[in-house]
Amino acid sequence: MSPEADTSLQEASSENPRPSVGTSVDTPLGAADAYPGRSLGDMLSPLFSRLGALIENVVPGPRWVLAFVLLACLLARIGWLERPNDALIFDEAYYVNAARIIIDRPVAEGAAYFGSEPGIDPNREHPPLGKVLIAGSMLVFGDNEVGWRFPSVVAGMLSLLLVYGIVRRAGGDEWMGVLAVTLLGLENLSLVHSRIGTLDMLLVVFMLAGAWSYLKGWPILAGVTCAIAALMKIGGLYALLAIFVIEFFLIARGWLETGRVSRRSLLPSLKAGVSFVVVWFAFLWVLDVWVTNFDNPWQHLKFILDYGFALTREGGPANQESYPWQWLLNDVEMTYLRVDEQEVVNEEVQAVRALTYFRGAMNPILIGAAPLGIAYSVYRAWQYNDRVGVWAAAWFAATFGPFVITSLMTDRISYIFYILPTIPAFAIGLALLLRRGRLGQIVLWGFIIAFVVGFIGYYPIRRF
Repeated sequence: MSPEADTSLQEASSENPRPSVGTSVDTPLGAADAYPGRSLGDMLSPLFSRLGALIENVVPGPRWVLAFVLLACLLARIGWLERPNDALIFDEAYYVNAARIIIDRPVAEGAAYFGSEPGIDPNREHPPLGKVLIAGSMLVFGDNEVGWRFPSVVAGMLSLLLVYGIVRRAGGDEWMGVLAVTLLGLENLSLVHSRIGTLDMLLVVFMLAGAWSYLKGWPILAGVTCAIAALMKIGGLYALLAIFVIEFFLIARGWLETGRVSRRSLLPSLKAGVSFVVVWFAFLWVLDVWVTNFDNPWQHLKFILDYGFALTREGGPANQESYPWQWLLNDVEMTYLRVDEQEVVNEEVQAVRALTYFRGAMNPILIGAAPLGIAYSVYRAWQYNDRVGVWAAAWFAATFGPFVITSLMTDRISYIFYILPTIPAFAIGLALLLRRGRLGQIVLWGFIIAFVVGFIGYYPIRRF
């Protein structure tokens, strides 16, 4: 967060006897923190209290747990990365073939972009940068599963580190950061898109880099990284919108408490916005000259917007399409790829089991509790000026709100995986709730256990 933002939050806290912003004792994971007294869950669950003490004694500290979680998340992403062999998963059918065209590699007859002009990105509805990165990976690792998916694996792992950094920069303690990383790292939709060669995790990692840069007090770098995100998909603009939402909240709160607005408080947003515009148009121009046939970035931007707003369906969603509010119920799951095995007895099929099942769906435990995490973040943001709560609430509003607005105003087609950039807000909001919500250790450990069960149930490789 910008220095001006930090000052306004601190001033607001100094005028209020409530706890100061970002202050928390780095207590054991299972312990009640920042509040006196014990919850009902603590009193009724000595087993969970002892579990927290046992972990404190066995584990050297949260950073060791973080290292273990990151290792587990890495293994979950690279394990069986080549399965199913020689098969494109979901939108890999578009982005991998677009990358093949860019580097003049053969595309199977009848596949997407077959016959397109070599060296020219045929996937014109998105800026070229993400496909250029996939193409570069294929040049290094080959036109194979590793080459297609390596950028997404790296982006997925860096996203976890950035989420931890965001929590810490916003004033959360180390255990809160570990919880947020765990919830994001073992969440199915994030996991799946960290294993397949699409643009979505490339989008998310640079959006989060923009958020982290902003919290570091580097608004120009924040604008630059948000622009790079928007060079993957135009939705990277929502990260910049989140910065504007945060600054608006701080300015509005300062005005309500002091009756005036400091001109300096407008500078971070201005710096981020200007750097975003300059970098996005400049780099898109370079990419267009290199790998597209657009004459200038304004022409390409118009095509992207026209294409996006033309994706409508009268009468509402059909097939695997969905409204944004359905995503909050994990409704209308998408089948990305499924490979089954059949159990046949006497030439009759007795059972069908999935060997591989990639699906567009969130961990049901996370999305089921996500509204509570966002609601608590809003409460913490307003009542305590909690920067973690401010970030989670603003990120949710900026990355989810536009989809709701466009769905209410138009018949635009949307899919559940569009919520992927919002999931870090759910993870951080729930980590905030579990650490500072006085829910008790039985709730904390029960949630973690249920979450891990959900991860196992949705893991895409079903037979090892």
